[in-house]
Amino acid sequence: MYFSDYNDNITFSNEWDGTLKVEGKGLVCAEDLNASPGIFKPEEYTALEFTKGITRVTKGFIEAFTSMECLEIAFSVKSIERTPELDNFLITNNVLIRGEYNSLAERLAKELGLRFLHCDIFLGWTKYESQDGYRESTKRTLCFRLDGPPYIYREIFTPGISAGSNGGADLRDDLPEDFYVGCDLDGFTYNLPLICEEAIMQNKQLGRFLKISNQRLGKK
Repeated sequence: MYFSDYNDNITFSNEWDGTLKVEGKGLVCAEDLNASPGIFKPEEYTALEFTKGITRVTKGFIEAFTSMECLEIAFSVKSIERTPELDNFLITNNVLIRGEYNSLAERLAKELGLRFLHCDIFLGWTKYESQDGYRESTKRTLCFRLDGPPYIYREIFTPGISAGSNGGADLRDDLPEDFYVGCDLDGFTYNLPLICEEAIMQNKQLGRFLKISNQRLGKK
């Protein structure tokens, strides 16, 4: 975890897969690269993600991530200051752009002729406790990939262990390629346990995905 020395609203979190998540609210600029504690090295990350709450990115920030292979842009981001240098950097490195449909991310990918992949969608948590005291919590995420069908990723946590360290604690449930056709939020709940229904019905990001996907197919 790093904190911008320039803007108290901006923080950076490291993910195990080489992703740096930019978190906070409002503007992100090159000055935010001055971060602490320790020495912040943007060139070490292969993926950069602007999370929900970030609204604008000015020049000089993205270009510092010279090893970047994937750029994910949240729906809340409405402006990225583009320069010929940035466009050339993204094209030369064939950067994969991720985000939502009808967003700045998708427009950027189309304008530069880059690959686009819809961002993963967090679905919610469920909890289970047996009569003998066994407890587990499950995090579910709808995931997309370039080279295969979408799937629901289940991370199962039990007290005292981390995900993936107890056999079936890291599971993927493949979905049909066209799972969204004719499907709304209510219909999507059939893919999940009943206790997920309330969270799904309130999931605006999933709702946008289902609506736009079907509109593009002329289904709704």
